[in-house]
Amino acid sequence: MTTSLYTNEQLPRTSEEAVREFNERYLLAISAAAAPSWADRFVMGVGGPRVTFPIAMMSTKFLETKEASGRFKTMQEKSFDLRVAEFDAGYEAKFLDIKTSVFAYRNWSQVPARFLTAQARHVCEQLAKLLEAGTTIASPWDDVNFFSAAHKINPSVPSSTVWSNFQATATDPTDIAKLQAESTAMRFVPDENGSKLGVEPDEIWLPTEKFQVVSDKLNQERLANGESNPMMGKLKPVHVPEFTDPNDFYLVDSKLFAKGLDPMIAADYRPADSLGLRFWDESSDFFKDTGKIKVSQHIWHGFSLVFPHAIRRITGA
Repeated sequence: MTTSLYTNEQLPRTSEEAVREFNERYLLAISAAAAPSWADRFVMGVGGPRVTFPIAMMSTKFLETKEASGRFKTMQEKSFDLRVAEFDAGYEAKFLDIKTSVFAYRNWSQVPARFLTAQARHVCEQLAKLLEAGTTIASPWDDVNFFSAAHKINPSVPSSTVWSNFQATATDPTDIAKLQAESTAMRFVPDENGSKLGVEPDEIWLPTEKFQVVSDKLNQERLANGESNPMMGKLKPVHVPEFTDPNDFYLVDSKLFAKGLDPMIAADYRPADSLGLRFWDESSDFFKDTGKIKVSQHIWHGFSLVFPHAIRRITGA
């Protein structure tokens, strides 16, 4: 004989109890360690719905002293504004079902975790969408399309020479020689003085269609011709399931992210808790009209591309 997961005494007797238990489960879900995603490193908490981000990449270079007074460089700095937008999701349920049905109560109890999972997925989807539109969205660094072959070495100098973080020629990511060539091209990315910045790609971001085959290829000790694999252990394959293009892929230097050269930002604004989670219990007109209780979660996020230096987009084949 099967037994219920919950006895009737454990089911909420009032909507206030259901809301209180919901809050407890929500806080528990927040405190639990969520599985990390590729996008977590770009999430940044902000203190307001509109934030101004400064952009500066001051690279110091020593030259031989010609005058005793030395030489001085004026600090150049730009900024861009980022506004967050409000997003929401919600659930409703008949309170009589929650009060008397094990399965209805269990579904209600799972909503907090679903909210948090959906929020993480939302960030991943929005950042992936930004990257895929990067050939048409300008970078605030130099006002050139984020993925471009015409980035300026020094945006403050109109005659500045250019560099590229975009390969438009279709490239097979399982072709080791071509991966070597793209990695080498990325190492030529300059700082604002024209010297090599020191980019060293260590990750390759891949759509679902390419992830497994490329991952297997990069982990092979020997290639089909019997030679050792020169790219083995050089690039960490990262699955980005939110990519919609089945071919394009990206080389990145994740170490430069820690130095402030983030390719993108996901601004996370959190106002008062009462604005984030909203409940309609037995005291609400909604309950009086429908016999249902409901809850919605509201989140505030803003997304932007920033520095193009530590990422390279390659048109896939």
